[in-house]
Amino acid sequence: MASYPSTRPVPEAVEPLAPAVSSLFELHASGLYRLAVAMLREPDAAQDVVQDTFARLVEQLRAHGPLANPRGWLYTVAAHGCRDRQRRMGRWLPWISTRDMRRASEQPDRFDGRQAVLHAIRALSSRDRLLIALRAQGLSYQEIGDASGIRQSSVGRLLTRALTRLKQELDRRS
Repeated sequence: MASYPSTRPVPEAVEPLAPAVSSLFELHASGLYRLAVAMLREPDAAQDVVQDTFARLVEQLRAHGPLANPRGWLYTVAAHGCRDRQRRMGRWLPWISTRDMRRASEQPDRFDGRQAVLHAIRALSSRDRLLIALRAQGLSYQEIGDASGIRQSSVGRLLTRALTRLKQELDRRS
């Protein structure tokens, strides 16, 4: 499972905020990194998103003090950061399997089941991937709605549809 490198993001200039930022970093950096990798599919870009998210956290804490829901705020900022990168990179469209010319190994390995799920997720729309990734991180419907820009009352229905499409994609591939 991917995790964020365990370096601390707290320079000396942020010293008064260091305990709060360090605590939030320890709790959420790996989850934010997994979300960013799921959305961007590039570990370096995902690390940049996590770094930008915590830089914005420092700015937010300096300007407005403690957050009411830091977890939801962090995932919202990270999701928006991923979307901004996708737009800038022109990668708003899902992966297209017919254009992928890589050859798979003929030998099955212990990751084949996981790879099938990852490939099926990558075939979904960007919104479906986002909803599934946020739910996999344990976010509530309210937090998912805030992070994705979807009304809380619609999150459950859209998430159910995304999971149904994921199941259909997995069935199609098997």
